[in-house]
Amino acid sequence: MNKFHRIAQSIFGKRIKDHEEDFNELKLDLRQARIGIPWDIYASTAYFASILTVIFLLLIGYLMLPLWHFLYYNYLKIAPYTGSKFISSYGELVFIIFIIFFISMVIGAIVFTLIMSYPGMEAYNRKTKIDLTLAHCVAYMHALSKGGLSLITIFKSLGEHINVYGESAEEVAYIVIDTELHGSDLITALKTAAVTTPSDKFRDFIDNLLNIMETGGDMETFFASMVGHYQKSAEADQNMHLEMLGMFAETYVTVFVAGPLFLITILIVMGITGPGSLNMLKVVIYAVIPLSAVGFGVLLSVISVGSEGRLIKIYEVTKKIRHYDDVRVKPVSPGEERTIRKLSRSLRWTSVVNARKNPLKTFFSDPRKVFFITVPAAIIFSFFSIFGHIINIQLLDDVIIISLLIILVPFIIFYELQMRRIKRIGESIPGFLRRLAAISEMGVPLFQAINSISNINLGVLSTEVKLMYKDIVWSRSLFEALTKFERRVNTIAISRIVTLITKASESTANIKDTLRVAASDSDLSEKLIRQKYTVLFSYLIVVYISFFVFMLVLFVFAKMFLPQIPSYSGPTGMLSISVEKEEYSLLFMHASVIQGFFSGLIAGQMIGESLSDGLKHSMLMMTVAYVIFVLFV
Repeated sequence: MNKFHRIAQSIFGKRIKDHEEDFNELKLDLRQARIGIPWDIYASTAYFASILTVIFLLLIGYLMLPLWHFLYYNYLKIAPYTGSKFISSYGELVFIIFIIFFISMVIGAIVFTLIMSYPGMEAYNRKTKIDLTLAHCVAYMHALSKGGLSLITIFKSLGEHINVYGESAEEVAYIVIDTELHGSDLITALKTAAVTTPSDKFRDFIDNLLNIMETGGDMETFFASMVGHYQKSAEADQNMHLEMLGMFAETYVTVFVAGPLFLITILIVMGITGPGSLNMLKVVIYAVIPLSAVGFGVLLSVISVGSEGRLIKIYEVTKKIRHYDDVRVKPVSPGEERTIRKLSRSLRWTSVVNARKNPLKTFFSDPRKVFFITVPAAIIFSFFSIFGHIINIQLLDDVIIISLLIILVPFIIFYELQMRRIKRIGESIPGFLRRLAAISEMGVPLFQAINSISNINLGVLSTEVKLMYKDIVWSRSLFEALTKFERRVNTIAISRIVTLITKASESTANIKDTLRVAASDSDLSEKLIRQKYTVLFSYLIVVYISFFVFMLVLFVFAKMFLPQIPSYSGPTGMLSISVEKEEYSLLFMHASVIQGFFSGLIAGQMIGESLSDGLKHSMLMMTVAYVIFVLFV
């Protein structure tokens, strides 16, 4: 508990505990979201944060007194002296107090609501992830149950692979924690998990498991039936998630693309009849569009469930060597210490030389490393572009756009190549496992089956399978070869398969049944991936169409509408847009570029559930908008 939480609890903790029954829903949401903060501290933090927000906004509002004065006399059209004595004396004061307190209280209430709602949203997010990964976890349990392992041993094994099996494995890990740390028996721990899990599907699984345990049923048969059941329902669960993403896509197009376009159109009309619309237009373009896109992106990240076609962080477990009293350690002499340092430097230089032999391999394995080259290159380009030139907005636009392209385009290229490799690997896995299972069913050992398959064209997996067989020959260890294979390919799908095969092989020699389970699990994963990309591709098209409509409307305004407005030098407020044509045209270009950048990120986040997936769309939309306005306006 940090200092902020302690202060909040000291101020509000006692009052909140006196009304504990009002926070029952929050307590359940915190447990289901697995947020390790006591309910009273969390509620106190929400109240304290909202009050601090109100105080901060009141201070900001006081510092912005000149803005309120400007709005009062220019937009409310109230002269300094009116016929009403009250309005003349206190009108501005009442207006300023009202707007400052109103904005501060509304935003403070929003902050409080968001903090209190976050556990519920996180619990719903975990529910979706649990439902989508439960089929894979049950398949893992089924494979291990064939070796006659106890249920708690299966749970412990699954809980060690949360990075592979996701939220369902995490729920199982909490059951293990309840038995080992809290001293509960397995039945009690399962009943507790049924209450605290946010997933109705996982709760039903636990209830059915409890019935089997109490009646003494066969675990292997139970897991086999549950695998088929959850594999059938996984597609329906994903369809529900995709429908929700479709609703978000339509909301984004309607509110965050069409909405700003509508505001811009209104402000253009206001600019024809009176002054002041230019500043409001800048607020919409430089604040409303970016901030709304960022908020929408955060919301998408909350409901994101991850993707099968991703790299995975493979964890290493190290054990400290035990020391015994009768073991003596020889002190290292100064000469030996120098030799060790020399060998260490030699090893470091060897890794550098190997990287220089094939520098692109480093970028293929980790595209983010390309930023070490592109960011300095963009800085150097910016410096030489600005140095010695008169700085104006057109020059800055060119420098910013080109610098972004220098930084991001190489990363996008290597990232897309990496993602295509992962996709091809995922498409090859089901065929590889089916062939492996078919050969194993004839009584052929697994390492010989791998040797037979290495001569078959498996696409992108062919090279990896040949390397895996060579590792078996050299190391004389099938498990070590599989582990190296997992580390080389480094995807969730492969890690899931290798984990299932290696762990199941430790408990049973009947590897062909394990391979059939793995093949079925892999088929399900690949089917869900194809279905997801097929459905979400239509939403990508919708985002592209909405952006091009947005850009086309502003292009028409800049190219055809603004030149037709006659120059006018009459009374102030009449056709004021006529003297600001160039600035309006520049704002239209900036609006298109900003909208394109954020629309691409949102589109990529919806389809690939990562901002990196949206960078190619962002760069394309942004570049098209910039080129069109620069060349044709």
